[in-house]
Amino acid sequence: MENTLYAVETRPAAATEVERAIRFLREAILRGDYKPGERLPQKELTEQLHMSPTPIREALRILEAQGLLERVPYKGAYVAEVSPDESEEISVIRSALEGLATKMAVPNLTSDDITELEKLTGEMEDAWRQMNIRRLRRSNYRFHSLIYQRAGSQRLSDMIISLWPRFSTDTLWMIPGRAERSIQQHHALMDEIREGDAEAAADMMSGHILTAGESITQFLKSQQNR
Repeated sequence: MENTLYAVETRPAAATEVERAIRFLREAILRGDYKPGERLPQKELTEQLHMSPTPIREALRILEAQGLLERVPYKGAYVAEVSPDESEEISVIRSALEGLATKMAVPNLTSDDITELEKLTGEMEDAWRQMNIRRLRRSNYRFHSLIYQRAGSQRLSDMIISLWPRFSTDTLWMIPGRAERSIQQHHALMDEIREGDAEAAADMMSGHILTAGESITQFLKSQQNR
């Protein structure tokens, strides 16, 4: 994916920088490097990406228009927070899309892919035992990303990626018992993947996303009612 982005030589340099900044920020939000409600440090981003402020500001503006960021007057851009109703709606959509992506991906997964998925599942388990939430988020993101990339549909992958930041994944790890259940679901999904059963793997993925969404929605509603 990145190779195709940087291979385009005919685009203006400024446009390429904006695209690179968007990709970097979206990936950082998806991995959980920036959490809902957290301010994006524009000055640090310019230094980290070795860019002038102009493409960074344009990238923030585009991500705001896409609903990933919210701008607070005189304060800057913040990662958008998710309401219970939005979380509930998005979990249903994600469940359908990611189930489809899994069904399409399973026949394309190589033995190396399966080995990597098994490794990432083990990393998630180890990270949770060590209460290393940052590592847990990253391993979970890489696990799902690998599967969806193998679906072979850039359009489907883009649709899934656009919804991920609107799903309060960090909340998941705060819910008692939910992290353990999520890891169990990853193991069950791997059983179906190793068997090459695309239909069963798709159903498992859909259920995994849907139950996670239900847990998050219930938790967010309970917090609102306090």
